[in-house]
Amino acid sequence: MNKSLIAIILIVILILVAAGAWFFLKPSPEVNITLTNNTSSSVNTANQHKNQTNTTRTNITAAKAKELAGKYVGTGATLETPTLTTYKNVQVWKVPVVTYSPQKTYLDPIYINAKTGARVT
Repeated sequence: MNKSLIAIILIVILILVAAGAWFFLKPSPEVNITLTNNTSSSVNTANQHKNQTNTTRTNITAAKAKELAGKYVGTGATLETPTLTTYKNVQVWKVPVVTYSPQKTYLDPIYINAKTGARVT
């Protein structure tokens, strides 16, 4: 037999062996899905825990709290965006009060109970 023909056959066999080894040694798609799901699951669990500690259900929305706080301010005062916080161990919407004459001056904020809508003083 011709030496060049033997060399070509050996090269083809080596390529087939390498392709077979790559095919059988690479992780199956099921393993990748499992790894991805496990990683996502642990990340999602951490995010859910973080969200549970940072978010709480309230009966009163920020917009409603701002509307309710409007009953307690006089003319010349403006209410800014409420933020959810805790005041005197009660979950409240803190509504900043501002006057604009002659410059922007912050007054004491108004605290609205996030569950009942009552003013917390």
